[in-house]
Amino acid sequence: MNRLRVLIADDHEHARWTISCLLTSKYSIAGSVADGKQLLDAAMAHHPDVIVSDVSMPLVTGPEAMRELRARGLDIPFVLMSTNSVGATEYIREGAMAFVDKIDIGYELEPAVLAASIGQVYFSRSARSSLLGCSVRQTVC
Repeated sequence: MNRLRVLIADDHEHARWTISCLLTSKYSIAGSVADGKQLLDAAMAHHPDVIVSDVSMPLVTGPEAMRELRARGLDIPFVLMSTNSVGATEYIREGAMAFVDKIDIGYELEPAVLAASIGQVYFSRSARSSLLGCSVRQTVC
């Protein structure tokens, strides 16, 4: 069975390294990029199964990259991450499959990638606790 191929996008080198370390035991890392322009180029070149992207990045934000890839005909599931959950529900409405508060990545990034890959919407615990109408005990909203 082939492992899911994940493209990582974050403008902080240490964050990219951490995310790669967290995911490499279950997933294949298709690439790791430092800005939204590189994200667009890498996604077009490698066609990953899932994209894990920081919301705020130079040149093109994660949500902007998601919209641009969809406009180009690539409907790759996105897991968006941020240190701030404001806007998480809007990102899901715009097409992201998962939102992970960066405080939760150590234990929730891996299941978020899996959920996104099978079309399930996922909010990490810290993101869920700030959302109205979504139980903190629930894993998938």
